Amino acid sequence: MTAVFGNSSNLQAGTRELSMVTNTYAGYFISAGVAYNLVLPWQADKLEIYNFTKWGTNDQNLSAVWFRDFPAGYALISRRGTTTLTSTLETPNGVTVNNTASGFTDEHVTITGITTATPGVVTAAALGLVANDRLYITKLTGNIGKELNNREYVAQNVTTNTFELYDIQGNPITVVSTYAASGGQVNKEVQNAGIQNSQPVYRLTLGSAVIGNDNDVMYFVATKFNSYYNLGDIA
Repeated sequence: MTAVFGNSSNLQAGTRELSMVTNTYAGYFISAGVAYNLVLPWQADKLEIYNFTKWGTNDQNLSAVWFRDFPAGYALISRRGTTTLTSTLETPNGVTVNNTASGFTDEHVTITGITTATPGVVTAAALGLVANDRLYITKLTGNIGKELNNREYVAQNVTTNTFELYDIQGNPITVVSTYAASGGQVNKEVQNAGIQNSQPVYRLTLGSAVIGNDNDVMYFVATKFNSYYNLGDIA
């Protein structure tokens, strides 16, 4: 495989916790026999998994090791055959990074149409608005920009992709100028008021090759290294 971190001068990027010390997070769970999202306190650089239930049993996957720069679905598997212990490079059903992103959904939505009507109807995909939301329209060009930009509006008769323009006194807005593919943007006035920015969730999906069978007791050790280098080709 090809390492993804660059050359020997590159250090794996990312926040290191507790004054640059190596961190570990360990525990155990009872497997359900299907793929599972293991939630971690940070992005792990290494994961080790041990099947306690099947450790002394023939023909079982006993342990697995994964490193952060492995391709998705890879893991190094130790397996007990009928007579000997063997090793396998698992490729489709090992471990996969499956984090969730942080932050808010974008609430600055691009306009694709405005009707010349009373009230004017604005079209913009996936608005995320509800009735009585207050908003501003910006970035329209031409005459319609002069008419509608930077004024406060109230959204009424909201659908998934459209809303009608009203002023803050509840009066419908008459749109006179023609919208002609001139862009523009809908901006919610109060974005997620009182809600904190959501944090990322760090998850590793444990595939069928490493999760064990139903009711197997699985131990794991996740490690975040102080430093994680790609030393490049040292030959």
